[in-house]
Amino acid sequence: MKFSKNIILVILAGFFFFYSYHAFLILPIRVLSLGGTEFDIGLVMSMAGISTLLLTPISGILGDKYNKKYLLAFGALVLSATNLCFMLFDSIYISYLVLRFFQGCAFSFFFVSAGTLIAEKTDMRNQTQALGFFGIFAILNHALAPTISVHIINIFSYDYFFIMASIAAVFSLMITLFIDSEKSTDSKSTADEGFFNILKNSRLKLICLIMFLVGGSFLTCLNFTAVFTKSLGVYPITIFFISYTSIALIMRIFFGWLPDKYGQVTFCKPALLVYGISISILAFSTSFLNIIIAGSLFGLSHALVYPSIYTLALKVVNEANKSKAFSICSVSFTSGGMIFSVIYGLIAETFSFRVMFLSCSIIVTLGFYYFIKLLEKELKNDS
Repeated sequence: MKFSKNIILVILAGFFFFYSYHAFLILPIRVLSLGGTEFDIGLVMSMAGISTLLLTPISGILGDKYNKKYLLAFGALVLSATNLCFMLFDSIYISYLVLRFFQGCAFSFFFVSAGTLIAEKTDMRNQTQALGFFGIFAILNHALAPTISVHIINIFSYDYFFIMASIAAVFSLMITLFIDSEKSTDSKSTADEGFFNILKNSRLKLICLIMFLVGGSFLTCLNFTAVFTKSLGVYPITIFFISYTSIALIMRIFFGWLPDKYGQVTFCKPALLVYGISISILAFSTSFLNIIIAGSLFGLSHALVYPSIYTLALKVVNEANKSKAFSICSVSFTSGGMIFSVIYGLIAETFSFRVMFLSCSIIVTLGFYYFIKLLEKELKNDS
């Protein structure tokens, strides 16, 4: 499929934004170096989730009313300024918590606006693939950003790392200025249900519950895998991100069209099972090869699940409420990551990383199976 100039610009802006944001996946190592614990890691990393949880509903409402281009630019500006502020502090509590909070604010404005803008400009039959391509650059930076950041820190210092992360967000900001985006006028022809009324949609609620579990497992793995890998003496410590990214990119580029053709729910069922299996393999990993296998299966699953669930959320609402539906789905993902990061961080500190990952695997596998069956039944009843 061919993409318009505006979608290409949104995707490019997303690349630099996600680099700037995901570079901080190595922040747990910084937290430990400052005397923090596994619980502190979960707390610091979850702060971005708290702000995203609070701001994403507002982002969705604003996205349905105003020009999304300016919301993209605002998100990039906030992220750039926040990343620079990390140079001024070396305290885990208060300073790092506040700065992570503002990073989450930036993410909520950028991500919701970018996702709904792409969905609006893409034919319904190709939405999963379009959102998948947008997500490619987020996935790429799950490996690229922390890997480059580790080298910058080792060669120079943390200050240089913070500066580079800030500059990347500036590039994103500059690209958003060239996007031609006007406030949508389609919403006048369809009913605006209001943010809280849209939550009465039973299909959307089930989709959000699934996304809640996806967020809990995904962000837990991202937040703790680097520290876990380092504790095993396996290098590079970003090998999970690299293997996950490589497979996810292949799946998105060459097979991203499959859910659009054969149905999102059809692909979600086996992919979510693989999700749980990959985390269980990670729990029992002892070597370089184990982590590569876990990361590869994780990438295989996430590449199909993530855009498919967002597409399902957009399908069950009308045109006037797409930004709200997207934002609610994003809130579910983020809140899952926020809540589970703290819980699993406490489990890791009390027991071990292996117990943490195994608990995560069991919970998400059982939860996925239960909610996906309910959703499948709900969609069949509607048809």
